[in-house]
Amino acid sequence: MSKLDYLQDKAVQLAGQLGDGIRNVPDHAQKWFKAGVAVGAARAGGKALTRTTRRHPVIAATAAATAMAAAAGLLVYAHRRRKAQEGQPIEGHSKRVEVRRATRTSAAEHATGDAAGRDADQ
Repeated sequence: MSKLDYLQDKAVQLAGQLGDGIRNVPDHAQKWFKAGVAVGAARAGGKALTRTTRRHPVIAATAAATAMAAAAGLLVYAHRRRKAQEGQPIEGHSKRVEVRRATRTSAAEHATGDAAGRDADQ
């Protein structure tokens, strides 16, 4: 076994140990880690954006104007869609139910639950 193979095996072993250690970390520590990664990515992105804006101000202004125009277009589209939907029924399945007028029932019919009570009153 050459020294190169030994170093490679040792690196794989250390990487495996590191992976096992990360898997056994409690949930709250993983959440903090993810939050830290997100903050780091946001900072790096902000720095890159600032650097690009300083080097190419015309391109940055054009991109900002394009983004604002797209946002305005989306707002107009949403407004028109909302206006078009006003007064229309909500989509779905419905069935119209006919109204039936109930005939007057007597107290005896209510008590027995049949029409016999009606015949007795007459």
